Amino acid sequence: MREPSADIAKLCESWWEKLADATRMEQQSYVRRLLELLGWEDHLPFTPKPAAAALSALPCLLRGDGQCMVAAYFLPPGALDSPASVVERGLDHCPATKALLDETRAPGIHYLLATDLHRSYLYDARTEELLLHADDPRVFNADLAPALRRQNVERGSLEDLRRQPRSVVARRLREWNQRWAEHLRREGRISEEAASLPGDRLCVARFLFGHDILRRTRDRLARRFGELVARASGVSPRGCGADLVRLFHDMWLDWRVELFAPCPELDTLLARDDIAAPWLREAGLLGRNKFTLAAVLESFNHGDPAEKMRVRMVPEENEERDLYLARLTLDTVDAARVAVDVTEEGYRAVTHWFDRLVAAYDRLDTEFDRHSRAAAPPVDDLDLFAWSEMDARRPAACADKLGHACARGLTVYCAGARQRRVSLLLLTLHLISRLESRHEAADRLPDAARALAERPRVLPAAGKVMGINAPPDETGGLDD
Repeated sequence: MREPSADIAKLCESWWEKLADATRMEQQSYVRRLLELLGWEDHLPFTPKPAAAALSALPCLLRGDGQCMVAAYFLPPGALDSPASVVERGLDHCPATKALLDETRAPGIHYLLATDLHRSYLYDARTEELLLHADDPRVFNADLAPALRRQNVERGSLEDLRRQPRSVVARRLREWNQRWAEHLRREGRISEEAASLPGDRLCVARFLFGHDILRRTRDRLARRFGELVARASGVSPRGCGADLVRLFHDMWLDWRVELFAPCPELDTLLARDDIAAPWLREAGLLGRNKFTLAAVLESFNHGDPAEKMRVRMVPEENEERDLYLARLTLDTVDAARVAVDVTEEGYRAVTHWFDRLVAAYDRLDTEFDRHSRAAAPPVDDLDLFAWSEMDARRPAACADKLGHACARGLTVYCAGARQRRVSLLLLTLHLISRLESRHEAADRLPDAARALAERPRVLPAAGKVMGINAPPDETGGLDD
């Protein structure tokens, strides 16, 4: 009996030989024959949307036992970039697959296949993660065809596909950022710190676009970023550089994130279209799975062995700090300080003790509300002015918990530019995540930079570093 893989290989060769001159009906016949070889006799064709139509794609839905839905797009030769070259550059999409994913996003679509029968991409449509790819029919037969056979899909073959380990995702993000940082330094002879800013800004922007907290500005700025990426990918990217600099400046004004603050040496370089347009094109082809807090932190797991250790260190329990936080009262909470030494405790300790501090604020806020209700006059006698007067006595730490923790409650000692960079990026992403988990909408982000302090040669007494009450000038010079 003839092997289906041999028939698939022959069909692929015929597709590339004859498709240029084939009619639409003949193209559909090729798709139908391939799907039959994979066991999908009852696939569901659907009308292509604009991006798919522009690519001359033939789309259909493959429904696996009602539990798994694959959107499959069959494209003419040349519509897809080589997957090997895409992955080599640290990217997750080529322009065609990105356009198809954006257009296909829907709760009922679980996977997306894009293929011209030589080059093929298979994605998890929910996470945009590239699961399998092939640069020729041989690899398609060996890797993709078995996973896509109907009987295997109904047994869970797609769900069983191995996802990329976080270390691989992080390494590709790091390599992409490093490649661009080196390019910027060569082109503009700018500092290493300035050259790293575009990558850090992209991490914050993409992370924030995926979290619904800044309802006044998030959608507007995300739309502007998407339009810039589209322009940079088009035939006339003129003006992309100046518009990218303006977008970053507006993000700084609206979000008040220090990472977006004007940087003259970088802004001059990014204003050049020959720099900004290719950066924007590639930035739009990075998958969402690269912009998680865990992946971003893991991307710094390189270089100096001590710094690699600080990325991986698990925060240790500290009974003295916990006891200190447990003993805080409504009278003392505003003056409370917790100091974290990145050099000794690692980066994860920053978010760990930030959360412990905010938990203490939550506990005391509940206690304040309980005392206020007990002391309040009967509801009939309580007017707006009396309620405002009661609420004015609420400690500042309880009124704006995340903002107070950054500005006054937490000190993060950083030894050098790298520690400051990683701590600022990590704490900024963590603030976004916490605001969403607390269902708190905000006009702007708390200023994470206020929590950072240069590590002195001689640290304060051990008790103060562990969180014992101390005046601001003894805990890193925090201002009001």
